[in-house]
Amino acid sequence: MDMSRWYLRLGTWLFNLFLLNLLWIFFTFAGFIVLGIFPATAALFAVHRRSIMEDNDIPVLKLFLINYRKEFFKANLLGYLLVFIGAVLYIDFRVVQLISDKQLQSILVNITVVIMVVYGITLLYVFPLFVHFDQKLSQYPKNAIILAVGRPMRTLIMLLGLLLVIYFCFYITALIPVIGISLSSYIIMWTALKSLPKKTDSMD
Repeated sequence: MDMSRWYLRLGTWLFNLFLLNLLWIFFTFAGFIVLGIFPATAALFAVHRRSIMEDNDIPVLKLFLINYRKEFFKANLLGYLLVFIGAVLYIDFRVVQLISDKQLQSILVNITVVIMVVYGITLLYVFPLFVHFDQKLSQYPKNAIILAVGRPMRTLIMLLGLLLVIYFCFYITALIPVIGISLSSYIIMWTALKSLPKKTDSMD
């Protein structure tokens, strides 16, 4: 009986991952990508958060649609804030490469690369924070940096999990449209929740 329940839970989990992957792809393109990718990502993480915290079967489609509509505007603002920050860092990197003083250039390049790496890791925590707390937009990147740097072992586990998914998707590309996105985001959300305080706690 216990074995049957285990198979049922595993099958439900895999089906939900498959459904979420399809929903993310569909609603990303429904928003013509530029307006759809960030609210679809927010909805994806919101559903993962609910399933992990409640540890039971949930109405995936209903929750995804509710969060997609609810967070459409705010998720796009946050997403393009992150895009803007990333673009500024990239431009800074290109400008630094044009400096004629090689010693100064080397120092500034190294500093910029470190900042870009921290920025990249920070991105992993932004949407878990976004769906877990109701904060001002500027607080999400700040708190994401705190978690990324302050919880190095959790961050390492998250990165290793993502690398494992990427490895399998590289050799079995059919996994990407099936569960590639949803499994990656599940790993990020599950790991992030281990580092996040309860929703009633403050990260201000």
